[in-house]
Amino acid sequence: MRSRLSTSLSWLGVVVAMLTVLGPLLWVLRVSTRTTSEYLSGPSSWGISWTLTNYADAWTVGGLGHALINSTIVVIPGALVATLLATLAGWGLAKFVFPGRGVITAILLAAMFLPIAALVMPIFELGLDYGVVGNRWFLSVVYGAIFAPWATLFLRSYFTNVPGEVLEAAEIDGAGPGRTFTSIAMPLALPAITTAFILNAFLQWNELLLALILLPSSDLTTVTIAIAQFSTQFRTGGPLTAAGLFIASLPIFILFLIGQRWLRAGALAGSVK
Repeated sequence: MRSRLSTSLSWLGVVVAMLTVLGPLLWVLRVSTRTTSEYLSGPSSWGISWTLTNYADAWTVGGLGHALINSTIVVIPGALVATLLATLAGWGLAKFVFPGRGVITAILLAAMFLPIAALVMPIFELGLDYGVVGNRWFLSVVYGAIFAPWATLFLRSYFTNVPGEVLEAAEIDGAGPGRTFTSIAMPLALPAITTAFILNAFLQWNELLLALILLPSSDLTTVTIAIAQFSTQFRTGGPLTAAGLFIASLPIFILFLIGQRWLRAGALAGSVK
């Protein structure tokens, strides 16, 4: 009886957790499939109408298709730059002793709490000086630099826990620092590196202020800007806004699901090795 009760409580906890996470997403999905007239007559009801017209309108009228392409072009390189910088810096701070290491760590920690609003104008003026405002690659580099500090501290913590015996064995076998990093440290840290990349992509995908300032052209609108403009334009059309939100969140949601599966497989493979 105790075993069955424990199992039942565990399943109940899982169901509650799933409803907490998936409930808002399912509600947005349901609103996006309702007609506007029915939604306005009862916004808080489940409704009986079903339509996919809102998705077609959101894609064409809201320009979300073009915005998704722009966000993808910006975010993927930005997340890669942030993760690469964080991997190299995290390894150096974790395994090398050099003057100023503590100061660098403190600066990275302080950079995590620096608001983006305080950086917008200096970055904008720097971009004007070099003529790169309105360039998606410039925004990718900016994203990579701004979101690298937290990932560096995250990976530094992971690399610190890499057993010293493994690194000593590689050194005895004749591996230099570079070979040890690429052949030993990075394979062991693949789950953490993958997590850093996914979280960086998530943060950059949802960033608004820098994208609004550094990409002033309407042809370079990212998803967050498109959603902001879309929700303002169709403030009375809840189903249209819900459809736009669902379309905008779907790519990063799929990336998270794929990353979670790969992360579990990588962690299990690392434990077996």
